[in-house]
Amino acid sequence: MGEPFYRSDAQAKVRGLAVYGVDLEAPRMLVGRVVRSDVPCGRIRRLDVSQAAAIPGVTVITADDLPTPRYGMVIKDQPPLASDVVRFSGEPLAAVAAPDAETLARAVAAVRIEIDREPGVFDLVEALEPGAQPVHPGLADYELSFETEREGNICGRTLVTSGDVEGAFAEAHLVVEGEYSTPRVHQGYIEPRACLAVEDDGGGFSVTTSTQNPFGVRGTLCAVLDLPESRVRVSTSTVGGGFGGKLDVTLEHFACLLARKSGRPVKMVCSRAEELATANPRENSVVRIRSAIDESGIIIGREVECLLDAGAYAHDTPFIGAVASLQATGPYRIENVRSTALSVYTNTQPTGAYRGPSGPQMVLAVEAHMEEVARRLGESSIDLRRRHFFRHGDVAFNGQVIERPSAEECMDKVLAAIDYDAPRPEGRAVGLACAWWTTTAGAAAATTRLEGDGTVAVITGATEIGSGALAAGVVSLTARALGVDEEHVRFVSTADTATGAYDFGAQGSRTTFNVGNAVLGACDDMRGQIFEEAAHLLEAAPEDLELDNGSVRVRGVEGAAVTLREVSGSATARSGQIHASSRYVAPPTPYDLSCVGAQHFYPTFNSPSFHCHAVEVEVDRETGRVVVHRYVVAQDVGKALVPPAIEGQIQGGVLQGIGMALFEEELLRDGVISNTGLDTYKLPTVMEAPVVECLLVETPSADGPEGARGVGEPPIIVPAAALHNAVTAATGSPLGRLPMTPERVLRHLAAHGSAQEASR
Repeated sequence: MGEPFYRSDAQAKVRGLAVYGVDLEAPRMLVGRVVRSDVPCGRIRRLDVSQAAAIPGVTVITADDLPTPRYGMVIKDQPPLASDVVRFSGEPLAAVAAPDAETLARAVAAVRIEIDREPGVFDLVEALEPGAQPVHPGLADYELSFETEREGNICGRTLVTSGDVEGAFAEAHLVVEGEYSTPRVHQGYIEPRACLAVEDDGGGFSVTTSTQNPFGVRGTLCAVLDLPESRVRVSTSTVGGGFGGKLDVTLEHFACLLARKSGRPVKMVCSRAEELATANPRENSVVRIRSAIDESGIIIGREVECLLDAGAYAHDTPFIGAVASLQATGPYRIENVRSTALSVYTNTQPTGAYRGPSGPQMVLAVEAHMEEVARRLGESSIDLRRRHFFRHGDVAFNGQVIERPSAEECMDKVLAAIDYDAPRPEGRAVGLACAWWTTTAGAAAATTRLEGDGTVAVITGATEIGSGALAAGVVSLTARALGVDEEHVRFVSTADTATGAYDFGAQGSRTTFNVGNAVLGACDDMRGQIFEEAAHLLEAAPEDLELDNGSVRVRGVEGAAVTLREVSGSATARSGQIHASSRYVAPPTPYDLSCVGAQHFYPTFNSPSFHCHAVEVEVDRETGRVVVHRYVVAQDVGKALVPPAIEGQIQGGVLQGIGMALFEEELLRDGVISNTGLDTYKLPTVMEAPVVECLLVETPSADGPEGARGVGEPPIIVPAAALHNAVTAATGSPLGRLPMTPERVLRHLAAHGSAQEASR
């Protein structure tokens, strides 16, 4: 870090000019709030909004105002507002709008609610037991958005198999088993979710919102509002962080419905308590894993079951389970595999996507398990990994052919950087973990335009959520493709469904990869137009021209050049402004349908990347505190387009991973979250931030722009595993559960010490 680099959004953010969701204003605007259940499971006996509605200027909506059916990403199981049953503490019951915050507070307090509490199912494992109370008794009758398996409290089952798993375990010389659990963790974005909805004269809506996925939000709004896509416009305010937590509707549908009933614009902003208690955090999980090992120490079979807590509604958890199912082996070659992921209903807040969905849970299980296998074999886990790493041309258990894997190179770089075998003081130890990850595909499009002043304008439906994927990565690609300074590339429109072509959203490390390819396609077209016009001005052949530093030059002819400003003016006068559009969808990765099945939501890892992290920790045996002293990351980025920006992504992801590993946890008691403020839900700060050494490995992707791979998600999926393995090395046995708080570490040390004494 320390190298200067350009971000197109830097000036507005640093100078306080960027408009976030909380800054939105409109004439005659009302402010809104959702009235929620404080009971996790029960039947609504009374919901009386008459006193609230009687307050001058107040608008109230309940389920009685909504003929809208249930909606959902996979299973249409969620009503916009509950009408008879509540399934989690925080379930929306009504929405209220008022002219000001004081009136709004009075109106919310005037809503009368009586709910008959009923027994609920709050534990992920207990929800699967025979005879467990179903969260959705009518599950079989729900309409599906995508075909998925559902029964009892299961809202999604994904299965991937290869080879003869039973035979492998029957022949095994050694079988090693393990179970690993992780809590719910919130995405931790600092800007709360916020939106402003305005109804137009024809009954359509313009919605400005803090979202990562405006086209996805538009799709859900159209379903809830019963409107065609042409009648709903969604644009994005500056996004103050999302990390997957702002992919779908949260407040937008309520703002629209209140605007429709009141005839006035409506703004809604979540409180911090709402964010922590009702948003869609990372799923708590239980992963069970067992491996069959032959006499030579080769893992010949593996069986993995991943349980993900979807909460009260399926949301996107079945999709996340599909990603989890592909991680059963990690970056290792194992022939006989059965990998199952179950998405499970409980009477708790719905969960959802968080940077690297399912990655931290599965990498923790796989990498902690590799350490245990090595221990049982009496060998180094480094040697075990090296023996099993994917090689070029290997076939993964989904039938995908692996090309140019770099996990071993990443591991070797990390081992050297952290001096893995060096002696360390008592209480200190190093942990290591490896992983592979995907670059999500999905449609992208872009338009580029040569302005009259020689600068380049870019229009795209994609969203910049603070990562720099557009503001640094795509800007850099555009500037290099057209031979202009990065400062001369500007986004004139992004993340607006009315002006940009469809984009799959800022998710899955996909933005620079997919939008970058679309932009390069548009730049190729534009470059041809520029050369054609410049050839006319220079009286030269287009093939003899080159772009450089804002000018078009004749190769080998000194002084024969015209500026892009001159080219633009000439083209506009002769034939029209130079511009071009392009679209991109990543080519499908071949896989084995007999292994994955037709209903798998995420059957392959597109343009996979490989990673290794190592961390040195000290465990205080008196307090249980874990202190991180060093952290080293080797990440295969394909091609480092803007190295300092990538390092920033790695540092941020590592810090989030440290939080998940050591102290972050949404505390649930009988289905109710108790830590609903940032004083009780601790996020990592600079005090917990180690210096992160970033080693960028470049193995170009065959499909990425200039060879780049997705880089945003992988940094968060490995730290929990690396830290768990380090604490295991320091304490002598695995905890198997996150977070590794001082209290939990102390209990572990006490139990481990007792076990050691008993063994003597």
